This record gives sequence, structure tokens and C-alpha cells, in this order.
Amino acid sequence: MTLVEALRGARRAVLDTMVLIYYFEDCAIYGDRAESVIRDASKEVFEAIITPVTAAELLVKPLRAERPDIADGYRTAMAHLGNTSRCSLSWNTGCMAGALRARYGLPIPDMFQVALAIETDSCALITNDKALCRVEEVPIVLLDDLSS
Repeated sequence: MTLVEALRGARRAVLDTMVLIYYFEDCAIYGDRAESVIRDASKEVFEAIITPVTAAELLVKPLRAERPDIADGYRTAMAHLGNTSRCSLSWNTGCMAGALRARYGLPIPDMFQVALAIETDSCALITNDKALCRVEEVPIVLLDDLSS
């Protein structure tokens, strides 16, 4: 299915970390799908939301490898992707993430992504984490379900 079909009219969606990892690292399996998502955002098919969780997770690998140049490149790229916005964490986000973790038992970073999708009035979370399909509060769009 296309992203437009998967979003079912949604105008905003949180991008999970792996979408940007696949895009920046040109992943052999999912790079084309991630690129299509980013392209659709830049064409204003939807507004992409980048969360602090995504920023933090994306920077770990290059910083751990002592490659601040790559980390800086990722920061710059995230700031300049077309039709994207960034959101912030709040006390309420933390409380909502805790409640979601209690309900679903999924990792807290994932529950922060879901909480931020809810809090920013995003109509979907784009990911490839099948475990998130259990979440009922926000539609989950899997890269696996998108045509490349």
C-alpha cells in the first residue's frame, strides 16, 4: 500500500527513529521505503514530526564511534528535512509514556514516541516495529506494509 493509503487522511505523523536510520544509512532493505516517506513529507503529503527520542537515538551510534562529524551531519539533516517539525518532551509526556508502558509493557523509548504522537495531535506513528501494532491510541504505519 502507499503511504497516503496507510495514513488514511492523516496530515501529521511521528517518524520513529528507524525511519531516519534507514534513510540516512541507505539501508539495503528499507532505504527506498524510508526515502519515500521523507519525500512524501517534503511534498507536503503529510507533516513529519521528529521527536527528541529520535534525535537522541539517532546520535548514539556516531557518537559512540567517536564520529562527531556524522552526528553533526545528522543534526543538520534533521533540522533541514522538508515539511518536518520538532517537538519537545514535557512532564505530561512522561506521565503518558509511563501509563502506556504499564498498559503495553513495551520499552519506554517506544512509549515516549507514542505519547508524543498523541500529544502532538499526530494521526499516525511511522515505524517498522511490529510490537507497536498492539498500541490502540494512535494508528501505527509499518514500513513493511508500504510499497517501495
